Amino acid sequence: MMLSTALPPRTSHYRRDIKVMVHNSKKQWMEWISVKKLWLMSFGYTTVQSRLPVIITQIVDYLSRNKDEIVKEVGEVARDDVKMVTGLLSKLKHDLQTNKSLELLSSDGPDVAIWNDYFNHTAEVEGADPRWYYSPWLYVECYMYRRIREMFELSTSLQSMDPFRKQKEDALYNSMTTISFLSSYIMKLFQRPNELRNEEVRRELIKLIHVNLWGNRCDLSISSGADIVLTEDPLLKVNELNDCLLVNDAEKVWDTLCDNVNGSDAIVDIVMDNAGYELFTDLCLADFLCTFGLAGKICFHAKVLPWYISDTMVHDFHWTIERLAESKISSLCSLAVRWHGYLRSGKWTLQADTFWTLPHDYSMMKKTDPDLYNSLGEASLVIFKGDLNYRKLTGDINWDPTEPFSKALQGFHPTKLITLRTLKADVICGLAPGQAELISAKSEDWLISGQYAVIQFDG
Repeated sequence: MMLSTALPPRTSHYRRDIKVMVHNSKKQWMEWISVKKLWLMSFGYTTVQSRLPVIITQIVDYLSRNKDEIVKEVGEVARDDVKMVTGLLSKLKHDLQTNKSLELLSSDGPDVAIWNDYFNHTAEVEGADPRWYYSPWLYVECYMYRRIREMFELSTSLQSMDPFRKQKEDALYNSMTTISFLSSYIMKLFQRPNELRNEEVRRELIKLIHVNLWGNRCDLSISSGADIVLTEDPLLKVNELNDCLLVNDAEKVWDTLCDNVNGSDAIVDIVMDNAGYELFTDLCLADFLCTFGLAGKICFHAKVLPWYISDTMVHDFHWTIERLAESKISSLCSLAVRWHGYLRSGKWTLQADTFWTLPHDYSMMKKTDPDLYNSLGEASLVIFKGDLNYRKLTGDINWDPTEPFSKALQGFHPTKLITLRTLKADVICGLAPGQAELISAKSEDWLISGQYAVIQFDG
């Protein structure tokens, strides 16, 4: 039996079941109590109860502390807008903590009709309006970020504000030591692309995939926005983390792209996750693929609105390269010049599609956004980064840990794809028999700590 991963995933029947089971057998009642206890112990419950209110409070604090600066930059009209937005945020926090019903969106955003249709569908399935503690975790968590965005959309002067922008920028600055280690290493590789034999290219590719994977630990939505400071050499750290890599399909990236070495016209899409250090590793990996002829074009996918605190938006992507170009570290400046060149030439493209910030899991993409699905299908490989992408790939379902990854995708297969994810939510599949039990004996929180990871491929 497949149970959803948390409070909500498809557990919205709690309210209806309690009415029915009170009049049914004691056995049925005890089964319902067991399911409810499972939910109360889940990571989804912890997220909704503890982390989401903190994130809302941080935005209120940011607006309150910086109100005068915002007014100075935007104009006096912003004073009333800040007051309005902070009031709406406080109400949102209260509604969340007291398990009020969710609300239909009311702004003029291009995705509002889609969100409201999803709300109505969920209400129909659940038999009542969705609530914070009764409806699917994936839905309510995404909904919170969309509601936050709506509050700024409803303002007169703050419509373009990203309340997480400073945190994302600080994430880059706080990882400059680690970024410097990686930039120095990778520029040495780029200075002799014709000297490396295929086997050496393969080894370096696998190493960079691992570096890119572990960069996913830097997730501000998991730290509730708290700063993450990196000072380690990521190339040394990779070897230490090998035992924490539960599934390693990195070789299949090489198998998929190696035929294209030298003069490739292959397209690789990267569905990004976090800004800051992880984005830097995305850019390094993309450059490696182009430099060594494994890909002729890279298409990066960003978010269209502020999402899960640290997710990369178009502004974050360009801002990062601009800041690197200003660095006093020569290897960083050199990389920025290269990356500007890729963007100017069209070898690299950047797009932001609404689908990435909808509540739908990816099995719904073909129906909901066929253009995006078909676009991904033109790639030789799509790389999905991070925990939220993994949850959406697998439907946020509590699969048996040994369920094949390909089955958990539930028909989503625009092309060959691979997911690079450190485990920060209690959703997992594709493990060997007994592997989950073995890891659980070593670490009770292995599914949510970010200390373990998977690289899973579907061809």
